[in-house]
Amino acid sequence: MSRTSLDFRAPSAWLVTMKAPLARRQPLRPDRLRPLERPFGWIPFRFLKSGWLPRLGRDAKLLYFFLCLVADGRGISFYGDARIEHLLALSAGELVQARDELTALDLLAFDGRVYQVLSLPPASPVAQRQASCSRRGDYESVGHILQRLLGTE
Repeated sequence: MSRTSLDFRAPSAWLVTMKAPLARRQPLRPDRLRPLERPFGWIPFRFLKSGWLPRLGRDAKLLYFFLCLVADGRGISFYGDARIEHLLALSAGELVQARDELTALDLLAFDGRVYQVLSLPPASPVAQRQASCSRRGDYESVGHILQRLLGTE
């Protein structure tokens, strides 16, 4: 294999590709580049990098991503619960639980009619948990951590 051709099955080729400057990476399908359309939804990259994604349950992730997609530039969505339940194939109870999870983590505001996706809190979920434990001067049990991660607490 020449130095200019890459075998993407080889781990070293993958590392070379990942380290290539972003400007030098070529699209696989240049004929199908995504245009920026209006309205345009977004999810902050910090949502992933700061540990929010693994902290949420499946339905909360689904609701958060949906609301990020449909919200206006201020994060506001006027989709009603019945429409959200239908589009996301959630029961009323699942929607309420997902909404409660997001509001408890200060990622979402809801007034009974209107949703607002909030800017991400300054601290990541991990930092918030560490600060909470250090303020109280106690430790979490492994069982409690597992319950929280599995969403069964």
